[in-house]
Amino acid sequence: MDFIRADKLYKRERAKQRKEKSVVTRKYLKFSILLLFFMLGFVISALIFYRAASNFPPSQISAENVELIPIVDRNYFSAVLSEINGASESIDMAMFEFKFYENEENKVRLLADALVDARKRGVRIRVLLDQSDWSPGIKKDNEPMIEFLRDAGIDAKFDSAKRTLHAKLIIIDDSVVIGSTNLGFHALERNNEASVLIRNKDTADYYRSYFEDLWS
Repeated sequence: MDFIRADKLYKRERAKQRKEKSVVTRKYLKFSILLLFFMLGFVISALIFYRAASNFPPSQISAENVELIPIVDRNYFSAVLSEINGASESIDMAMFEFKFYENEENKVRLLADALVDARKRGVRIRVLLDQSDWSPGIKKDNEPMIEFLRDAGIDAKFDSAKRTLHAKLIIIDDSVVIGSTNLGFHALERNNEASVLIRNKDTADYYRSYFEDLWS
């Protein structure tokens, strides 16, 4: 009798375990289906709304009157500040990051103030900054600078949220500054960065055409 009772208890316990396992399996299956639909919706939305980057034509520039000035690490600030202060016609800037700092002695703030001074001299200035929807923090970092520049009469705006503006490009008259350096404290004061100043009209014209494509 004890054997029969034990067998019944065992079978009852096994049935209970199978039922509990079945419930867990159904919950996991529902979760997996919901996750699958979420991912599918995300992919479809990306395909519908994503704005593909332009296929800008490549170029090869060969010229004798080209001046290349390597800019690394802490040299970036003084080189760019000098170019901005010497600008006479136009400055076009496409940057992933351009932070605003209240401290007027901060080097990034000094570059921003130099842009304002150039605007007062009659230099045409356009600044394009990133606001990628995959990284809300970058818009939060760049928005105060957009507002600061606009208040000073400078044409500043965000690029499309559906693509990433990862360029670090400044076109000043017939010169170009391009490389790895963002306009933030760590880039100017802490990081190892490598950029180059190119003084050549053909190069500046090429990158200005590229900027026009980004701006539009």
